[in-house]
Amino acid sequence: MFNERKALQMTLQAMLEQRMALRRQYVDQDKQLGADIKQLLSRIRELDNETGIGEDESSEDEAMSTEEFSDDLMKRMKVRKAHIRHDYLEVAKHIENLLQEAMSPMSLADLCSVLKARHQVEFASPYIGVQKSLKYLPQVKVEKDGRKLIFSLGNQGG
Repeated sequence: MFNERKALQMTLQAMLEQRMALRRQYVDQDKQLGADIKQLLSRIRELDNETGIGEDESSEDEAMSTEEFSDDLMKRMKVRKAHIRHDYLEVAKHIENLLQEAMSPMSLADLCSVLKARHQVEFASPYIGVQKSLKYLPQVKVEKDGRKLIFSLGNQGG
C-alpha cells in the first residue's frame, strides 16, 4: 500500500542523495580551483623571475593568495561533531561504575574524559549526554562547585 508516509520517505531519500551529490560536486570544484590557483601562482613566479621583480613584492602577493586564505578560514571554522546515537542505559552503567571506582566525586570534564578513554563514549554535548544518562541513575547526586558540575553517588562523601 502506497501512502503519504512512504512518499515522504522517498522524497527524503531523494533529497539526501541530492545533498550528497552537491557536496561531492563542491569538493571536486574546490580541488579544481585549488589546482588552477597553484598553476597561476607558479606562472606568476616564473614571470617574476624572468622580469627580475624583487622577492619582496612577489612574496606579498603570495601571502594574500586565496589558498592560504581558505586554509586559514577552514582552521577557524567551528567543526561540528557528527551525531552519534548512544545507549544511555549502558552509558549510565558505565557512569555508575566509574563513580564507584573513583570513590570520590567527579567533575563533568573528568567523567567525560574517562568515558571517552575507557568506553569510547563521546558526546557532541557532554552536559546533555550525561544528563540523559542520569535519568537512569536516581542515586547520583549533581552538585555545583562554582561553575563546575560535580557528580557523586548518594552514599559517597563530598
